[in-house]
Amino acid sequence: MSENLKELYQIQRVLKDSGYNDTSRISKEIQDYCNKKAISPTLVLERISTGEPWDYIRGESEFYGNRFYLNRKTLIPRPETEQMVDIAISFLEGNSNHKNIVDVGTGSGCIIISLAKLVGDKKGINFVGIDIDKDTLQVAKENSLLHKVNEKISFLRGNLLKDFELKDETLIIANLPYIPEEIYKKLDRSVVNFEPRRALLGGKDGLKYYKKLISQIKKARKKDISLLIEIEPSTLKNLRRILDNYEVHIIKDYRGLNRFILVNLDT
Repeated sequence: MSENLKELYQIQRVLKDSGYNDTSRISKEIQDYCNKKAISPTLVLERISTGEPWDYIRGESEFYGNRFYLNRKTLIPRPETEQMVDIAISFLEGNSNHKNIVDVGTGSGCIIISLAKLVGDKKGINFVGIDIDKDTLQVAKENSLLHKVNEKISFLRGNLLKDFELKDETLIIANLPYIPEEIYKKLDRSVVNFEPRRALLGGKDGLKYYKKLISQIKKARKKDISLLIEIEPSTLKNLRRILDNYEVHIIKDYRGLNRFILVNLDT
């Protein structure tokens, strides 16, 4: 057996012990990364053994088939979140009057950048990404440059929609921190120990930031405002109470869980 193959098997064994599923793909990525950096795979495997996610070690992740930079300030994009892009595109196809797309809590910018790449050639659409953290915004800006959509997207620092001039006919997309406290405590160590707590924890009931965002939208009193959000399925009942006067569309993720909410908050 060649040394290269032995090394590959060793990497796969550590990945499997650390809970990774796609060990074949990731082991090859680690080999390539170590060869490029001229470092021993042992250094990477030691970090992985502590629970540190591979995406943080390499400084990038994949979303909607594209590569995105990230760091410990930004949440690692989840596969289910890619569905938000599909839902948004489908919505825009049936609601051509919506010329403004605002991604609140943009993080790495993966959602708004993916949309700008896919529908950015349509005339008159304005793309905005908002985040409260300046370092996170810098990552989003770098990703927009990477994907050559930096001239299509305005990135703004802000506390949700505070001080943002919301316009009529806007689609607001938000994947805000939505994990309730009790569920957060039980998450995998790779999440709790390494991913930014502020990007995950949504208060006691998981709805702290969505309550605030919905309140801001209502106070803005604009016409034809649609909101697309990702939620923890167990919070749906309480969220429906908040949106009691509105028609709520519940969309399941690919695992059959109530993961996305689309609602028109027209005043």
